[in-house]
Amino acid sequence: MQYTSTRGNETRVDFRTALLSGLADDGGLYVPISVPVFSPQEIASWSWLPFDELAWRVMAPFVGDTLDEPTLRALVSDSYRGFRHRGIAPLQQLGHNEWILQLFHGPTRSSKDFAAQLQARFVRHFLGAECERVMLVGASNGDTAVAAIEALRHCPAAGLLALYPSAGTPADRAAVMRSAASDSVSCVAVDGSFDDCQSLVSALLRDWPCPGLIPVSFNSTNWVGVLAQIVFYFHAALQLGGGIRPVGFSIPTASFAEIYAGFIAQKMGLPINQIIVSTNRNDALHRFIHCNRYSRGSTSQTLSPVMDFSLFSNLERFVWELYDRDGGATRALMEHFEACGELSIGNRQWLHARMLFDSYAVDDVLIREEIVTLFHETGSAVDPHAATGVFAGRLHRRNIGAPIVTLGQFAPEKSAGLLAELGAWHGEVPASAVGTAGDGPLLAPDDLAGVHALLTRLQAGR
Repeated sequence: MQYTSTRGNETRVDFRTALLSGLADDGGLYVPISVPVFSPQEIASWSWLPFDELAWRVMAPFVGDTLDEPTLRALVSDSYRGFRHRGIAPLQQLGHNEWILQLFHGPTRSSKDFAAQLQARFVRHFLGAECERVMLVGASNGDTAVAAIEALRHCPAAGLLALYPSAGTPADRAAVMRSAASDSVSCVAVDGSFDDCQSLVSALLRDWPCPGLIPVSFNSTNWVGVLAQIVFYFHAALQLGGGIRPVGFSIPTASFAEIYAGFIAQKMGLPINQIIVSTNRNDALHRFIHCNRYSRGSTSQTLSPVMDFSLFSNLERFVWELYDRDGGATRALMEHFEACGELSIGNRQWLHARMLFDSYAVDDVLIREEIVTLFHETGSAVDPHAATGVFAGRLHRRNIGAPIVTLGQFAPEKSAGLLAELGAWHGEVPASAVGTAGDGPLLAPDDLAGVHALLTRLQAGR
């Protein structure tokens, strides 16, 4: 398997190079040149497989001959050893053909553990136990960075630089990031939004100032962030229909990686009959799908903070697909977006996107009502991100005879304060579950020089 850049069709690299990267040399994102396609019979034959075996089968074609079979099997299997449920990602039924795929049984209780644990093991294998030349870099609303910090236990010599917004980051996750500070780990608050953090990281990766240090993005700009999540769809569809019965998915927009992963799973032959993009009132993706207008705008804080942003890096991968994998066309569109903050695609491409995805924006009032309704009717506490997906899925499902699955990305206890306020939580509310991100040094949203200085200190400390 070879990979190319979304912004230039001449690039050819292997899986190892794509994984050990921030961005491609031309500023694009790495994408596989081809997508493996499985027959319905082959997919159906996997219905009895445990999660780690299924993950290996799904991932192996994307890894190619970069790793031999025993090594890849071992790395994948080891990535899930710290998960607290023996099913890894169990399904929870909410109603007739309504399900939540619980993706929060990893070490930090969020779906971000899947990619983080896998990436740490890949990095350590490819570069050896010391990992002397690697710096993980990324932006986070909290959970992605916390998952990366935890995963570094399996790759201890790698460094980490994470930027997070000072407002809107949950207090408990901000506390974990601050407490992780060391000579090789720095998590710094930015006096702005997640979009500002992501813009700083993108600028840093496109003009990397440390030639002796390999930058590796730890969030979904890295291909492993997509690869780990393709497995979610196969796992759920095989559990509910043996890989033969069509299944729909409602995806809360904690990133576009989950959505793009579902699109890739569908291309691989999985019988997905619907993908619903579920947003909160920060509805940049909903407006893109419904109105062909994607823009960077101001974001507001909501009950679902991990969805409070408007920049979705993996949208570039999807645009590349819509334009028949034309790197030149994708480069022109994305450079226009970076210069102007707005993006519209051709009518043919937009109509294709509308055929692939439905979308719906859910405001905080409806999210609150859905949380309470689910608790009263099922006895289950559901966090506000999952409630967004469940509400949109129930409202927009095309076929009530087919299962609809919402990706449950975060453990309900992460939102215990809100759930207790709504009467949908009877457990203890940790003090860390309420409050703000706290005080501390702040970076200005355009302070790239400050980010360079942080990086220099980390390099010196290592």
